[in-house]
Amino acid sequence: MTQISPITVYVALGSNLGDRSAALSRARNWLSKIALDQRLDESRIFETLPVGPGLQECHLNQVVRFDTLLTPDQMLVFLKEVECWLGRRSRPRLHPREIDIDLLFYGDTDINLPHLRVPHPGWAARSFVLVPLLDLDPDFVCPVTGVPGKALLEEHCPRWAHEAWAFGSVGLAAVL
Repeated sequence: MTQISPITVYVALGSNLGDRSAALSRARNWLSKIALDQRLDESRIFETLPVGPGLQECHLNQVVRFDTLLTPDQMLVFLKEVECWLGRRSRPRLHPREIDIDLLFYGDTDINLPHLRVPHPGWAARSFVLVPLLDLDPDFVCPVTGVPGKALLEEHCPRWAHEAWAFGSVGLAAVL
């Protein structure tokens, strides 16, 4: 009999349409169903400037970490189903969304398939991923490349403090 070992995954959550906070909460509830012991480690929720065309509301973003027994393909299917259950509508890339759930890391596995890339493309240059990731794990080091998250934030997101702030804090107006 094959023994299945738990794997640690990092998942990014985001929303900028509708009740953004409720969308993240519902996503976390679904993710807890595939987490061992239904336990999620969670960053704080951050409000972040939108990236994309036209006028958009700010996003709420969060990163969660948990152990699971699902394979990468099972994770992808589950995450896409949860997005659907939570009302995500199909829109062009970078347009507003009810919920966005991305598999950032699957242990130290590097996956480059047509339907799945892990680490998630672009994660290392996005303050809306790096800020909550470092909030969750201040000493985070990419399990694939060995590059510290703090170095990536400094190099790729020098204006991060103007792009992401803790949800419910004073916000961007006080930062500028």
